[in-house]
Amino acid sequence: MKTILFCIALLTLSLKAKAVKIKFMVANTSVNVAEGSTGVFTAFELYPSTFIDSTDDRGLIDFESINYNDISEIVMEKMLLNIDITLFSRLTSFTKTDTATFGFYDDIDIVQGNTYAYRLSVITKTGQQINLLLKSMTPEIADPKMNCAKLNNVYRLAGHNNFQESVISPPNGGFYKTLDFTRVVELDVHASNNPTTWNWSVRHTSFPFGCSGNCNNCGFNPATGKADGDKPFGVCIDDLKKWHNDHPNHDVIILFIDLKSDWNENNNGQTPADLDQRLLFLVPNPDMIYKPRDLLGNSNSSNFGNMRLATQQNNWPSMGDLTGKLMFVLTGDGSKVTDYITDRSLGAVAFCAANVKEVADVADPTRPKPDVGWWAVNDIVFYNNDFSDINNGQGPWASGDGYINRVWGSFLGFPETFSNSKYADAIDEAMNNIATKLVWEHRNPTNGKPVNGIQRPVRAENPLINGSRVYSTYQNVTQAATQTITATNLIVEQGTHFRMFAGQEIDLQPGVDFQPGSDVDVRIDDCRTTDYTQRQNTQTGEQLTQEEIDKLMHELNKELYGYQPESEKEIVNLMVYPNPTNNMVNISYTQFLKTQGTFTLYDITGRIVKTQLYTPPTEGKQQISVSIAQLKEGSYFYTLQVGEQLYNGKVVKINQ
Repeated sequence: MKTILFCIALLTLSLKAKAVKIKFMVANTSVNVAEGSTGVFTAFELYPSTFIDSTDDRGLIDFESINYNDISEIVMEKMLLNIDITLFSRLTSFTKTDTATFGFYDDIDIVQGNTYAYRLSVITKTGQQINLLLKSMTPEIADPKMNCAKLNNVYRLAGHNNFQESVISPPNGGFYKTLDFTRVVELDVHASNNPTTWNWSVRHTSFPFGCSGNCNNCGFNPATGKADGDKPFGVCIDDLKKWHNDHPNHDVIILFIDLKSDWNENNNGQTPADLDQRLLFLVPNPDMIYKPRDLLGNSNSSNFGNMRLATQQNNWPSMGDLTGKLMFVLTGDGSKVTDYITDRSLGAVAFCAANVKEVADVADPTRPKPDVGWWAVNDIVFYNNDFSDINNGQGPWASGDGYINRVWGSFLGFPETFSNSKYADAIDEAMNNIATKLVWEHRNPTNGKPVNGIQRPVRAENPLINGSRVYSTYQNVTQAATQTITATNLIVEQGTHFRMFAGQEIDLQPGVDFQPGSDVDVRIDDCRTTDYTQRQNTQTGEQLTQEEIDKLMHELNKELYGYQPESEKEIVNLMVYPNPTNNMVNISYTQFLKTQGTFTLYDITGRIVKTQLYTPPTEGKQQISVSIAQLKEGSYFYTLQVGEQLYNGKVVKINQ
């Protein structure tokens, strides 16, 4: 996403006393790769000259000869620049309040790549329009290949803490509004004496931007014009739930919950189980949250599981798989993270992260910096980095094993605004979530990368959606590529859902095993625009009858496999493998109708040596497995009878 943002003061007024202070911003909201859309966000702050700017962050501009009391209306306007006719049209207007006026407008009526000018004006009580500030914006959509890439192979703009005070505007400012700009946010969570489990408090002890005491941006307070600090965790979660419900097809939201040292997991009903219960309360169906057990796949482990091994085997889902979903990651005090892992085991809703400074911390999270219990080491797959430490090599090391990196900056103890060069450094150091102070600020990384994009390969075998070959050893998720996929040593276990989409070629090499009872969908398809929610009927909670499901699948298969009415009885993509074989023969084919098949094997004299009946459980891809271990070495001939259709070929039995 490339943004061109500049500011031009349109007025040069006479040298009278300052009367108005203004801030006007225009920014792309964070692109929604899942929906293939973006928007333009405009917001302003208008103050009388008596306003005292107590921070260095507001960026106010002084205007003279405009008396605040003479203003009756504030206007936002828009003009398309790349056409011959250049006329401003009104987007919205605001009535001036007594002491200060704030306003924002989300513009979704845009064409990708066009350049627009946005203007802020005031209308005086005498009807005069005075044009104040002008800014331009070229909105561009993120690379849709991000939908194809796995979660650990993308990087995204993130927010450090809930510091986005500058995007607060009624009625949906603060934390709610922050999610327009980024889907990756963080909250500092402390203990609370309130006995309700919602009321862990969210605060930052040294909030630097004009708040007195502890502040966060959850739950906008119209009486004060901002969210005024130390709010319960539940208020922030309510903001998240509202945004999630208002934007059901969003890119995956990752909420980092930073457990401070005083976070009380044992008193007042504030246990790890209580936290999980409250997180599950956000959604109507638990499957809408991507949880640690989802990463493990069909694990039979008796504890939390070896999640590090799962990431090394490429088990992360694609961004497309995560459309509309939520993820939670616990960071902070190592003992608190350990307590959560120990208490929740395979029932955990949240992932856990370790704070690291160097490669050794990634290799051994029990070191003093992460301070995670030795028994919990294999359950850490997220890593939290200070920007000052990211050049120590831990980022590429962690990324090479499929772990996910987050980075935040520090400046005088506070999160900083990443410069373009620092943002580029974070990308080059394999950071997946780049957490900045102000998410709406313009960024244009100096390495030529977009603000949100696909991560570079860190090690040779690291899977990357770059149009080349992709190595895969995982289950339960989607593997996708724009051109070619090569799969080897791939086991898809019983009960798992596996999809493989490639734009040109799929090469299944020896070692690929789609076990009986697995749900496999391997096809040539454009992974950038594939509907990744085809298997999910959990988002609305509606339950279809079996007759309705059969009818939908009938039409879907017709579309997927390209059948015409006259060819519905035929089968396609028939494969008999491995051939030669010493043990099992697998027969796979695709059929539009659920017609019973008969596989018959003959020896060279024409004698029947093996017969197996097969009734397709569903339409579409079918697979029959036949044991021939008891047969002698030699050549055999087979027939496959499916309804009225007859197919034949040869199988060679070898002894090893």
